[in-house]
Amino acid sequence: MQIAITTGTTLAIALISWWARKHPNRSKDHPERIRPPKVVPGVGWLLIAVGLLMGLAALSIENPKIGMVISSVAIFLGGLVFLSIYRRVYVAPRQYELAFRKIFGPEHVLPYSDIVDYRMQRLKGQPFLWVRFSNGVKYSLNVNAFNVAPMMQAIDFHRATGRWPVPVDAAHLPPGDVAARNDSGPDRLIP
Repeated sequence: MQIAITTGTTLAIALISWWARKHPNRSKDHPERIRPPKVVPGVGWLLIAVGLLMGLAALSIENPKIGMVISSVAIFLGGLVFLSIYRRVYVAPRQYELAFRKIFGPEHVLPYSDIVDYRMQRLKGQPFLWVRFSNGVKYSLNVNAFNVAPMMQAIDFHRATGRWPVPVDAAHLPPGDVAARNDSGPDRLIP
């Protein structure tokens, strides 16, 4: 029985991760932001409902056991935590930078060139990317649950060249390259 439950749970997590990667949950206000899968608020609302029902059951009996009251409050608060995670957490991998917000803490927009250490590691069968930036900020995420293709391309670029991709700034190009860039392409300046 225990093996069946473990196998079922592992398969469910793998299926949710696969679905989340194929169909990222994008924010309506900011489409570049990828939020946690929609299962997270579903679990949150389920826990809130169970906590409320247990709380009502505890209040309806004459001498409720303290464990029943404490567990109903804990389950209700757990549901609120899941909803808070869904509302606050996001990741927005861009071509040259990563924008994200963790459960606790402010929003960060950090360029890939500030990454001082990164590694891929398997945790319970899921691939996790661990990143540390030069300002001390650490970030980790399940790459199966979040589609972070631009960040993975930047890491591949770093492995191949030894440097991070940075946007081309016309102010730092030699004068001939600036004139050539202004004479051709969609960025051409019109007098």
